[in-house]
Amino acid sequence: MEENEEKAFNAPPASLYTAASLIILHIMLTVADKATVEWLYGTMAFSTGRFASFLADPSLNGSIKTLLNLSSHLFLHADFMHLLTNAFMLLAFGALVERAKGKFAFFFVFFLCGWLGAVGEYLTTAADASTYLIGASGAVFGMMGASVWLLLPKFGPKKIIAFIGVMMGLNLVIGLTPLGTLLAGEGNSISWAAHLAGFVGGLLILPLLGRASAKQE
Repeated sequence: MEENEEKAFNAPPASLYTAASLIILHIMLTVADKATVEWLYGTMAFSTGRFASFLADPSLNGSIKTLLNLSSHLFLHADFMHLLTNAFMLLAFGALVERAKGKFAFFFVFFLCGWLGAVGEYLTTAADASTYLIGASGAVFGMMGASVWLLLPKFGPKKIIAFIGVMMGLNLVIGLTPLGTLLAGEGNSISWAAHLAGFVGGLLILPLLGRASAKQE
């Protein structure tokens, strides 16, 4: 094989390994015992009720737990469809960000937009103690928002604006109608607020990030 031949699967490392970690963790949880899974989801998911309690009475211990939940909920998914949708979108849009800005920028956008997504969910649920958020969707939509700037030179403003309109329109329709419950399953819903907050975060963050080092893979 020649050195310059393209790899069959050419996602850059941070995007590839992050998507792989989502998949591997979910597979591990499918074979774990029920008590372990329930404890993990109950402890590591982002709870709007816990977040509200922390804001009302901040503490060092509460800060650590809150930061953990803001991050850990990104790695938990409801089912394989939820998981694979986020993993493939992360590979598509996260790879664009990583190639253009580097590994540090990828992780910065991933976690910060994931956190913003969780805060967006909190702000739209009136701190309902029964609301739990899981999934990397906020971070994925952050990558999508960041990618807008990277795709703009190729597709032009009209197509990019149309893309944003379609994606956000679908997000609101799915998130604010019974269609979301139908897709997410009984007792679950799709967080339009987390998607929107993550997307806007990525859109605002990317212009602030520098260029990737020439040594970036």
